Amino acid sequence: MTTKSIILKLYFMNQHLTDKSFQGYFTDAEDLRNTMIHLLGDVSEQTILEPCFGEGAFIKNLLGTPSQIDAIDIDESHFKNHLTVNNCNYYHLDYIDYFVRPDNRNNLLPELAYDSTICNPPYGLKFTKDYRKLIKKSFPNTYAKESYALFFYFAIQQLKKDGRYVFIIPDTFMTSTHLRYMRDFIIAEAKPTHVFQFKSKRFGSVNFGYGNMCIIAGNRAATTRESEVVWVDAVSSDQPLLDLLAHEKKLVTGEYLINNAQDAWISPTRSEQIKFSRETVSLGEIAECRTGIYTGNNQMFCGYDVNKPPKRVNGHPVNWDDVTIHPSDRQRKTGIDKNVAYVPFVRGGHRKVFESANSCIRWDIDAIAFYDNDKKARLQNRDFYFRTGLAIPMVTSGRLSASEMKDSIFDQGVVGVFSDVYHDFLLIYLNDPFATKQKSLIAPGANNSANYLKKIKVPALSDKELDQASKIVNQARETGWYETKKMREEFIASVL
Repeated sequence: MTTKSIILKLYFMNQHLTDKSFQGYFTDAEDLRNTMIHLLGDVSEQTILEPCFGEGAFIKNLLGTPSQIDAIDIDESHFKNHLTVNNCNYYHLDYIDYFVRPDNRNNLLPELAYDSTICNPPYGLKFTKDYRKLIKKSFPNTYAKESYALFFYFAIQQLKKDGRYVFIIPDTFMTSTHLRYMRDFIIAEAKPTHVFQFKSKRFGSVNFGYGNMCIIAGNRAATTRESEVVWVDAVSSDQPLLDLLAHEKKLVTGEYLINNAQDAWISPTRSEQIKFSRETVSLGEIAECRTGIYTGNNQMFCGYDVNKPPKRVNGHPVNWDDVTIHPSDRQRKTGIDKNVAYVPFVRGGHRKVFESANSCIRWDIDAIAFYDNDKKARLQNRDFYFRTGLAIPMVTSGRLSASEMKDSIFDQGVVGVFSDVYHDFLLIYLNDPFATKQKSLIAPGANNSANYLKKIKVPALSDKELDQASKIVNQARETGWYETKKMREEFIASVL
């Protein structure tokens, strides 16, 4: 492109999108826009890539005059505005699809290694299942369900060595297991210099579906252990971000990013709230964390005690005398040889710590055959059924909770935690507010997936301390969980 303000339109049906709204949000919030432009710096005589220009909030307000701007957007309505940015070429195309299906290109972007890129990409585009498969086939290391990460991944690779980038995106990439590839990519190719975390309410009235957002800025280079990142945690602040940069910043080392990429990156301000005075292990190192069964038809296969109906009925009433409380080893493996047979079943939701199961599941031979062959059913982690362990609700609001389960099957709304050595201690620890605080840092949302729970840090205990935990739990069984509250709190404080 050599002429100014040329509009190149590529018309796509966007059949790979199930939601045509593009979930694009315009960066009109002055504080956010000014912060990003400040972090990008003077771009005089530079080549600039804007892969999702929207209403032009960035390209209209850059510091300095670039020699060339290539501005891209999928939404045709953005090209109806009066586009008057100097030295800017406009491209109407699908930025992700440009890389995923290169054979479909009707026109080409310049073969150019850019000096800088600035972007507010779309979040959570809903791709069809077939298109997600295509993304995984073309880019097997990526996560096909999160569009903002794909924008970041492709745009950084269009920069020259040490080229500058500034993105505003949800902060889920810092903790998500699915987006670990993005953390690995940042270490390998996108050395960050600045991170700002803040509530999405800074965008005003826009409803995102993401609690926290972040601005991340850096350069196309490898992150080294000696690298330093300026980190501003503005989640609890309404002050302008640049003001916070002046007096609330903290430094994070590249060593921290490298060492924790496998697990999560936590704001230094929040990680300071979680301190241990001893060595720790992750929950995943000392316990198996497994998700349970889905029957494929809960109404048909799940039951509840007719004398203790749940608040939300999901299943059918069963006379509890018809439930086999202690099936034999053979029955546990192959099923109970009756037309219809039930065993205890632990379902999602908070339970009392020592509460007996008051739900049941069919475990006759025909039912197991259905679970094993039905397309919707998931007979997963079967080796852990009927084992003694802890049940943690998969989805909760607020506190983490654990209850004891044994001689029962557990459903997909439960993460079963199994540890022969640490069982009693984990029953105390995972019900303590300290564990809830940890979980909220690793996964701020309501989802307590097995992969997130595995990341929770646990103090490494001596045999004497493990024995003390067992004594407390045994006393709680006799006198009641609440009656041991002070004892449990003092014990947790002593081992942190």
